[in-house]
Amino acid sequence: MAVTEERDVVIVGAGIAGLTAARELRAHDPLVLEASDRVGGRIWSKQCGELAMSVGAHMFPPPDSVIGGFVTEYGLDVLKITGSMLNLALQDRVIQDARPELMPFKLPLSLRGRASFARAGLKVKRIGDEYMRLAVQQPGETAADVRLRLLRYGGDESFADFLGPLHPEAEQIFRALCNRTIAEPDEISVSAMAALFGHVWDTGDLGRNMRGGSGLLPEAMGRELADQIRLQTRATSLAFDGAGVTVGFQGPDGAGSVRARAAIVAVPTPDLIPFMADAMTPGFRSAIDRVTFGPHVVLSIRTGEREPMPWDDLYSILTPDYAFNMVFNHTNSLYAAGTPKQGSVLMVYGGAQRGYALLGKSHAEIEEIFLRDLDRLYPQVRSNIVETWVMPWAHAGAFAAPGRWRAQETLERGLGGRVFLAGDWVSDFVSMETAALTAIDAAANVRGVIERGGVQQPPTRPVVVPRDPKATKRVQAFFGDASAPEE
Repeated sequence: MAVTEERDVVIVGAGIAGLTAARELRAHDPLVLEASDRVGGRIWSKQCGELAMSVGAHMFPPPDSVIGGFVTEYGLDVLKITGSMLNLALQDRVIQDARPELMPFKLPLSLRGRASFARAGLKVKRIGDEYMRLAVQQPGETAADVRLRLLRYGGDESFADFLGPLHPEAEQIFRALCNRTIAEPDEISVSAMAALFGHVWDTGDLGRNMRGGSGLLPEAMGRELADQIRLQTRATSLAFDGAGVTVGFQGPDGAGSVRARAAIVAVPTPDLIPFMADAMTPGFRSAIDRVTFGPHVVLSIRTGEREPMPWDDLYSILTPDYAFNMVFNHTNSLYAAGTPKQGSVLMVYGGAQRGYALLGKSHAEIEEIFLRDLDRLYPQVRSNIVETWVMPWAHAGAFAAPGRWRAQETLERGLGGRVFLAGDWVSDFVSMETAALTAIDAAANVRGVIERGGVQQPPTRPVVVPRDPKATKRVQAFFGDASAPEE
């Protein structure tokens, strides 16, 4: 009979949320169970000399954020994205290098399509601005208070209903924007799309890439916490046990269990349900069922050219009428920092229905579908390919569907006063920073259980919402706001 281990706390999942929680609770000798053979979850990259390929999260927040603090502490280097992030490819034509306020007029749209796009853009500008005002933490508020307020903003209305009827040409563009967040316009709430426009194109607070690849951060955290982490160890059950919880697991050496005073579950809900189902109350299960995940099917491409290429000055391109809905140039920041050119790393992905259409296909089929469409944009890519990496994420991230906010208080509270949740899916916006913030709050609750016998109110921590006036003007101009001043 296997002996049950005893720990203060057990953490399920070694993504950025689980690793952050383990750091916060180092004094309590946490045990981290990770089903895969690596740490990092949906942050995954590999170095190739000076270049780095990525198939996961890759945009970093500023230095004064939680993640920014980790980057500094581990001596890692993030590079500011200098290439344009407001580019669009339509009908095999890349619209770039135009003044932002002229972009709508450069798009190959009919007169009605352009008018429809402009009207919808002004509405989107308004919700992005309002969202970021609501994101400012008020005195005495916790991060959890802010998360709930943001999720409630437009939280019962779909983005499709908010936009209203669109000309098909405009609808195609906004659908691609929604696909970027893993959803279709009729599936995602206004709050979720306001978050995208606010964080990515308004404040520009995610405008950094890591030299060497985003995976360097979880790898550094994993090395620091190596004695607390067990890889290839999958949680199989969770049960309340007297004044604690017992988590069963299956690892390389067989089945086992650990009894702890509290637990943090930091895995996506599709991975959470199988081992937690028997412990869930009906209300908790109802809240979990409101969390919706979607796919991203990703192809990372490393090329070997030394000469200039037409994508060099671009960082991201929205592609409404392609098999993928985004193109990223992950070498833009590196070369802008002065590194001599030695190839490129491009990343394309398809989300939502584009992703679902590809999930059942082989990696070779996915690669060929993406490369065939990429040929339409940049035929130079295929002849220079050195290496490719396909990753079909079935549960790449969560998005807030209409009504999702109604689950938030239950998710923040956790289960039974001893099981707490962490991950970007517990928050209003999917990012490394929101994953870390929820982990810090969950760890505070665990400390309350361990040290004081009850849940502790999470510390008041400022939510970093940097304002970039130039970025704001770019978005306003892009959507045709005549009042936007020139840069």
